[in-house]
Amino acid sequence: MRFPPEPAILIAARRIFPIRNMVLSVRMDKVSKVYGLLWALREVRLEIAAGEWVALLGPNGAGKTTLLRLLAALSYPTSGAIELFGRRLPYGNSPLRGMIGFLAAGGHLYDNLTVSENLRFFVSLYRGDVTAEERQDVLGEVGLHEKTGEYVSTLSLGMRCRLAIAKWRLVNPRVLLVDEPYGALDPSGVEMLDRFLESLCAGGGIVVLASHDVPRVLQRCSRAVILNRGRIVFDEPRRDPWDSFHAAFDALLSSHDMDGTR
Repeated sequence: MRFPPEPAILIAARRIFPIRNMVLSVRMDKVSKVYGLLWALREVRLEIAAGEWVALLGPNGAGKTTLLRLLAALSYPTSGAIELFGRRLPYGNSPLRGMIGFLAAGGHLYDNLTVSENLRFFVSLYRGDVTAEERQDVLGEVGLHEKTGEYVSTLSLGMRCRLAIAKWRLVNPRVLLVDEPYGALDPSGVEMLDRFLESLCAGGGIVVLASHDVPRVLQRCSRAVILNRGRIVFDEPRRDPWDSFHAAFDALLSSHDMDGTR
């Protein structure tokens, strides 16, 4: 697989920060998030190292998307600290933020631009212009080579998700946060996405993926984190067999059956 060039914003960051400080890691220290009277997250502690694929699991309302948005610097924590590369995660324009990607099905696309124009505009925000050959190559890889000139407004949700994958393949972030991607994709799209995520981790990146497709993510992840009511109730590297995970997940399901929240 041919990897895209290193993002210009990452190159800029290496000029700003010494190389010795650029060991990839993500850290959340007692992070909480409150919306009005609702605690979406409560004192979450989480450390993720380079090469890890973390499956983020839990019922609806557990805090998965909130956690991803905080890691992406799209939302402020109410309390606690988030670090990337050992430095406090900034808000606003910063080279560090340019190393983080947020992949959601069909998210952050412009309906009034064509598929090719969406790629060119999005990638220009991170690493300058992208050549027509690069655009065609990545669109071929995600199965959209025949949709190059079509407006995004005409695409199905699955095709929009494929386009979202294509733009992050070109940007090549160091940390990719993925929110419920599988429901919009057909089987070939699911396999294509998994290959991309595996290649990112193999290159020393970090993937944090929130999903309800538990059997699938357990096959792919290197670690599982279970959230329930804003707290981490399980965090463990993958094992075979993984009896501790199944016991924790069954207990979670049972608790939601009993309180009627499933």
